[in-house]
Amino acid sequence: MGYELWTSPVTGYRRRGTRLSDFNQVLGRRILAVDICEPLKCCAAGAPADDIRAELERLDFTVAGVRELEGGPIIGFVESSALSCGDVRDHLHDLSEVSVIPQATDVVAVLGLLLDRPFVYVEGDAGVEAILTWADINKPMVRIYIFGLISLLEMHLSFWIFKEFSDVEWEKMLAGGRVEAAEGVQKIRRAVGQELRLIQCLQLCDKRDLVLHSGKLMGLFGLSSRRAGERFFRSVETLRNSLAHSQYDLVSDNAWVDLLSLVGQIQRVVELSDVQVENDAMESSVEFSGLLW
Repeated sequence: MGYELWTSPVTGYRRRGTRLSDFNQVLGRRILAVDICEPLKCCAAGAPADDIRAELERLDFTVAGVRELEGGPIIGFVESSALSCGDVRDHLHDLSEVSVIPQATDVVAVLGLLLDRPFVYVEGDAGVEAILTWADINKPMVRIYIFGLISLLEMHLSFWIFKEFSDVEWEKMLAGGRVEAAEGVQKIRRAVGQELRLIQCLQLCDKRDLVLHSGKLMGLFGLSSRRAGERFFRSVETLRNSLAHSQYDLVSDNAWVDLLSLVGQIQRVVELSDVQVENDAMESSVEFSGLLW
């Protein structure tokens, strides 16, 4: 069973902790909305709209909850861009106009919800109490989840590339200097006692190029065309580098929808591969019988 990281080529056994569902159960389902949301700042319904707008702009807030009395229930919300004259209640939006989620909503669901809207409200024991926005994706726990998802994707790429290309002249498919880079990695690994084949020392950009040379692998990963595959892998590499180097902001120009769309695509690609990993192992072990139990 130790021969393969995920599955035994003899028995077809799938190791615990290697499925996407395992990953999400241990990490994705345990990071909850309550862990990453922020208390919803509120203003009085009778406050002058101009004053509240100025305060929200000073704090760089786009929305605020509204209460009739301090400490009372939140009766709605206002958007800073719409506050102009009169009282705050003149610009009140009902809470039914936005998504309100339980505190126990997991990060996998949260990322899906934020794809369609810049924020959601979080409900506690006393009603709406907090807000969760695109900016909260920058928080360490969410970054760790996304980085883990990308690592899982890269492991799937490595698995299939080894199966598809280990017995062919794959070196000719890479751009100049990339084989030498892999040889450098191999040398470093050998120096610390790790004996890896050269194809196991490739970097993400190399794996991308090999996948795009194979119609079979493009189909397995659900990539509709070479151009679509290039866009996907380059976006993944950019995001992976931002996470690895702890960039202050994961996106530029407020492109949160693009990031969330990419995370969703990574999930789908890994799901497709995950199913095929198991199918492949089961097919290779269909006639297995053994003496251990």
